[in-house]
Amino acid sequence: MIKEVSNNIYQCEIPLPENPLKILNSYMIIDKNEALIIDTGFNHPASKEVFFRCVETLGINLRKTRVLITHLHADHSGLTYDLYQRGCEILMSEGDGNATLNLLKESTWRKLKEQMKSYGIDVENDFFDEHPGKKYAPAGDFPFTKVKEGGILEIGPYRLKVISVPGHTPDMINLYDEKYQIYFSADHVLASITPNIGYWGPEHPGILKQYIDSLNKILPLRVNEMYPSHRVIIKDHKKRIHELKKHHRRRLNEVKSIILQGTVEMTIEEIAAGMSWKIPFDSWKDFPPAQKAFALGEAMSHVEYLIENKEIRHWSHIDDVLVKQESE
Repeated sequence: MIKEVSNNIYQCEIPLPENPLKILNSYMIIDKNEALIIDTGFNHPASKEVFFRCVETLGINLRKTRVLITHLHADHSGLTYDLYQRGCEILMSEGDGNATLNLLKESTWRKLKEQMKSYGIDVENDFFDEHPGKKYAPAGDFPFTKVKEGGILEIGPYRLKVISVPGHTPDMINLYDEKYQIYFSADHVLASITPNIGYWGPEHPGILKQYIDSLNKILPLRVNEMYPSHRVIIKDHKKRIHELKKHHRRRLNEVKSIILQGTVEMTIEEIAAGMSWKIPFDSWKDFPPAQKAFALGEAMSHVEYLIENKEIRHWSHIDDVLVKQESE
C-alpha cells in the first residue's frame, strides 16, 4: 500500500516475510525528476516485488535517486545492492555502513557465534542460517556515501538534517525537517513496540545508556509527525519517548531482581530465560535461534548498564558468567 503522508512524501508498506515485524515503512520523497528513498526492506522476492512496484507506481527514476539507509539491519538495508546496481547513490553512516558490509562475510557470523557461546548457550553450526540479518542481507558489496550528524539532505522543499541516534544499532541515523516539523525515526522510536537494544561488544560500551541519551536528545524537538519504520505514525513523540524510558527502567529492575535472586554464578542465558518476553512461545527452549540472539543481546545490554551504573555493585561479567564478588 502507498500512502501520501505529507506533500510528496509517500509511505510504502514493504512486506517482511517470516518476520514478526511483518511490514517495513519505506519512505519515498519525490521532487520533479529526483527522489530520496529511506530504507528498503529485505532482500527477499516478496519484499523486492512490492518495493519496485512502488518505485514504478510513483514514477521514480532510480538513476536520479538517493537511498538513505538508516541502519544496518536487513529489513532496512536488504535491497541496497540491487539499488546500487540500478544507478542509485547509497547513503549511510560510516559505522553502520561498514557493519552492513561486514555482515556479508562469514567471519563476522563466526564471531557472533562465539559471542552467543559466551552467553551460555549451545550453538550449532547452522545457528544463524535462518537469521534475517544473514538470510535477507544485501546480495553483494556496494559503495556508499558517508553521512553524519548535522549533514543536510535537500529534496524539494525539505531540508532534512541528519541526527545521530546510537542505541538500536551503534551508528543509526534519523532525519528531521525543522521547518515542516517532520521526523523520520527509523527504529529509534516506534509506536506500539519497543526497539530491541542489544549488546554490540566492548567496542561499543554502554549501548543502553547511549540509547536513552539518544531519546533525550530528540525529546525537545518540535515534531508534528514522526514517521517510524514499523507500525503507525506517531503524533506525540514526547509521550512515546517517556513510555520507552519507563519500559527500560522496568526492564532494568526485572533483570536486577533476577540477578539478585539467582545463584552465585549465572549465565546471560539464565537471565534472559527468566525475563518476560512478548513472543508467542511457551518457554525459552522454544525460541527460534534468531529470537534467542535478540533476547540474549538485550539481556546483556541491561546487565552491562546495571554493572556500569553500580546498581549491582558486587557483580561482574567474568569468563562468560556473572560472578558474585565478596562484599567490601
